[in-house]
Amino acid sequence: MFPWPQPSGARSVQSNIMRDHVRILAWCFIAYSAIIVMVGVGVGSIVLFGGALSGDREAIFITGAVGTAIACFLIVISLPGMLAGIGLLKMKPWARIVAIIVGVLHILSFPFGTALGIYTLWVLLNAETEGLFRGQQVAVAPSNRLDASSPA
Repeated sequence: MFPWPQPSGARSVQSNIMRDHVRILAWCFIAYSAIIVMVGVGVGSIVLFGGALSGDREAIFITGAVGTAIACFLIVISLPGMLAGIGLLKMKPWARIVAIIVGVLHILSFPFGTALGIYTLWVLLNAETEGLFRGQQVAVAPSNRLDASSPA
């Protein structure tokens, strides 16, 4: 139930590992959001140009509006994930909360969003990660070198 006490060097290593996981998670959020933006622009363009191929003025207007709405919707949906990723890279405390919320919402997007959401919860709900975002000092492993003032 309670974690076993760890020497300070082990805590430092665990903290560095979780810091790396936060960076990986941040880049995953940025990449996933960029993919959503590209899909939005792609689908919006296809719908827009589909109406243009018909040659009908009314079809061009309707498909143009629908294509633009799809693209804008997906771009707006991707913004919280992009902001969370950038904030996680900078280790901002607010980014942890935003990323947890966005990660929970991504769980519904099977299969990649589900994997990203589960990884988000695993990384950001870890006790070591909470300490990183609170700015708590992590114990540093003692060095093995001898100081000039210590006896040989």
